[in-house]
Formats: sequence, C-alpha cells, structure tokens
Amino acid sequence: MHFRIITLGAFWGLLMLLMNGCQSESKTQTGTTECAFEWAGPLYEGSNPAQVLIKVDLAGLLGNPVPEGMKITKVQLKSAELSGDSISDLTGIGSLVLSIASDDPSLPMKELAVLNPVSAASGQAILQPSPEAELSDFFSQKSFYLVVDAGLSADKDQNLRLNGRFQWEIQYR
Repeated sequence: MHFRIITLGAFWGLLMLLMNGCQSESKTQTGTTECAFEWAGPLYEGSNPAQVLIKVDLAGLLGNPVPEGMKITKVQLKSAELSGDSISDLTGIGSLVLSIASDDPSLPMKELAVLNPVSAASGQAILQPSPEAELSDFFSQKSFYLVVDAGLSADKDQNLRLNGRFQWEIQYR
C-alpha cells in the first residue's frame, strides 16, 4: 500500500513537471503610447480631469506582428511624461494624476502615476508610476481611457493642452 502511494505521488509530480514544461516561455517588451489631453477654458481651481480613448493595438505597440494565441500576463506603466506646447502650459498646475478606466464595469478605475508638486520650469512633468498597478485586464480590452486630472492652484481662462508619452512594460507568452 505504501509503495502505491509513493508511485502515485511520483506520477503526479512528473505530470505537473511535464505540464509546466509545455507552457511557452514568457517574453517582456516595452511599448510607447503618445496622446494629447485637452481642456477647454475657463478652468477652475482644483480638480480638472481630461480623458483620451486609447485603442489597444498590440502589434503597433510592440512593433511586430502579434503571435496567434498570444496571452498578456502582466502590464505595468514604467514611465509617464506630460508636456505642454510651451513652457508656460504647466504654470498654475499644482498636481497631476494619471489614471486608467474602461467601459467594462468589472474593471475599476486605477491610479497609475502622480506628480505633486508640479514644477513648471522645465516645461515637462515626469510623473511617478505606481509599482502596484497591474494593467493586463485593460490591455485585454479593445480600448481603455487614460485620464489626467490637473489640479489647478488658481482659475485659468485659457485652454490647456498637454502631450503625454507613456512607456509600458508588457509580459506575454
């Protein structure tokens, strides 16, 4: 009886080893998304969100044809940069928060990156990405929204436009 239990255990161990060996190896690549966020003035002190619809195009993002049956296993934001058309576009912005949202009600909005305070001197804002934000569910959709919340320190009569450049690390098999 004892020999049967050992044999059965060895068989299951071998089976699990073979199943794990048959899975394809995970690969990691980075891709970049660029888009523009626009706010129409007048804008008021405090929170001012703007959103952009991003269509998921893995072939364009990864720069090569997507293998059939590819499964995304993990996606993280590695860098987030916002800049204005001129250096003065960041003037009066106290904070910037980047979030991701979807039309799918089962996917809650997630905060991706933040910068507080914003320094307008360089004309660009380098946000600090959240290392905990895992985004593979969003990249499995046809599209998602990137939302930038510009926290203004005072009212602003002019329109505002910020250009975004976001680098993603995508793991797949």
